[in-house]
This record gives sequence, C-alpha cells and structure tokens, in this order.
Amino acid sequence: MNKAYILAICMLGASFVGCIEEEDKPSDLENAFNSFLDSITNKNHRELCKYTEFTLDEENNTIILANNAELDECAEDDSGGVDYEQIKITVSDYSEENLDYKPANNSGSLYLVSATIKVCNREDNSEPWDCDSDLLDMDWVKVGGQWLWWDSDLEQGEAAPIATFFVEEDSNNVYHVEVIKVSKQEDLEEFSYFLKDGSGNTYGGGNGFGVIAMQIINGEEHGIDMTYEGDDQQLKSRADNISNDDGSNFPVHFSDNDRDGKLSSGDQFLVYGKEDGPAEDGWKLDIQYNPSGDIIGSAKLL
Repeated sequence: MNKAYILAICMLGASFVGCIEEEDKPSDLENAFNSFLDSITNKNHRELCKYTEFTLDEENNTIILANNAELDECAEDDSGGVDYEQIKITVSDYSEENLDYKPANNSGSLYLVSATIKVCNREDNSEPWDCDSDLLDMDWVKVGGQWLWWDSDLEQGEAAPIATFFVEEDSNNVYHVEVIKVSKQEDLEEFSYFLKDGSGNTYGGGNGFGVIAMQIINGEEHGIDMTYEGDDQQLKSRADNISNDDGSNFPVHFSDNDRDGKLSSGDQFLVYGKEDGPAEDGWKLDIQYNPSGDIIGSAKLL
C-alpha cells in the first residue's frame, strides 16, 4: 500500500488510534540507545561492550563484531575493580537521523542520534543527587543485527577520517551538500573531490575532480574554495571566478564557512545541475583523504 495513502488514513480521525500509537513506538535504534545507557547505570559491563567493542578491517572496509571471549575480556577490563559512584540517566528530546552513508561494506547506514541527557550521580544513598544536563550527539551503525556506537576517533587512530553529509536541491537545480560531521579535523589541503555520474564514472567535462583547498601546484592555481582569504593574487582571482560562476565552468564549488582551513561541520559544497551544470539525480560527490587515498564520504545527489 502506498505510504502516502497509509498516512492519510492515519490522519482521518481520532478513532484510528492504532496509527498514532505506531508513530510513538520506539524504534529499534532508540531501544538500543536506551539499553546502552541502562548498561552504564546498571554497571552491566558486558552489555556495554556489545555496543562499543568491534574492529575495523581497513583492507576490506568491514566491521568485525567482538566474539564472546573478546566481550568477556572487554567487560573485565571495563570493570577493573572500580566501584564508580551511583548514577542515573534520564533521556528527553530523542531524535535520530539517517545520514545516508555506510561506513563499511557490511554495515547499514550511519545514524546520528541526538538527545538531551540528564545525568545524576552520588557517592551513596546518604548523599543527595548531583545532576547536570547536556545535549548528546552519537553516531550509530548496525552490523549483523547489532547496533554499535560508531566512535570513529577511537577505532581509526591515525587512519582516514570519516565525513557525513546532508544534501538538498534548490529550485535552481543546485545541490547543497552540507558537511554534517567529520570524525577528526584535517587541513583542507589533504582532501580532493570527485563528481561521479550515475554509472560511477568521474565527470570529465572540466572541474569534475581536483583538490579542494586553493593552492599553487607546478605553477598553476588549483582548488574550489570560494572563501579563500590568502595573499596569493592568482588564488584570489580563481576564488572570485568560482564565486561568480553559474556552474558552467566550475560545476563544483566549496565554502569553508568557519574559515578554519579544515574540512569541518558546517562547510558546504555546491554542485550545479542542469541547465547550467552537468549534475543530475543519482550522481554523487566523493571526498577523498589524499594521504591514505580513502574515500571518506559520499554525498548522493537526489
């Protein structure tokens, strides 16, 4: 049955309470998130390890879940004989967002979970609770039926960062690709981009690939950063040309919106679609981390 038709039925009247109740039912990820927090408050170290203990096979780009022996070892290490203070956690304003990016070949999509967390702790029953509230953002991914906290910094060490994006097309057929999160900060000079068509081929009509940061390479200017604020006149001229272009000559633009010289949250790519640019629905923008050669994120144009 068409989803829009189901939604229309659900909105017809209060008598269809089953539809409304279904909307309020916790998702599979929300249940896992709550179980993760419960394992902290209940000091269930082995349960906690189920959400945190895994390895990334970088050669095959796959996530390997911990086996029972590894979970037992993780639980023993986490407990360590440390009897931490009493704690209770309350969750409000929970939300989850599909970031439309798979961090591994054998994983589902990466999800961003946001929630307001109220954490209260005390030494023992004779003490009053000391509480503090904060906004918590966590990345989660599902592998083999198991949800995992995707803490990229811990897992990758010195390996390539991971980037996630949000894509929105405006009325002028320009795709706005916003950087949502980058697992670790690296200079813009370390990144390249590739605009690929629906068959996965890099667009070869000009500006379909290259470095992101403005820089001189072999005496020629390169880069697509419209917000360049350096002293090189060649690069200033290139930044102006890109800013003033309608996508005909430079179908991919970039804005370092926080001017930090790094690929970071809030930065944005503009990819121009028809009539001025070549991009279409089903194309994608790949971002490469040059030191390792890894594609650290793909933004599908829809």
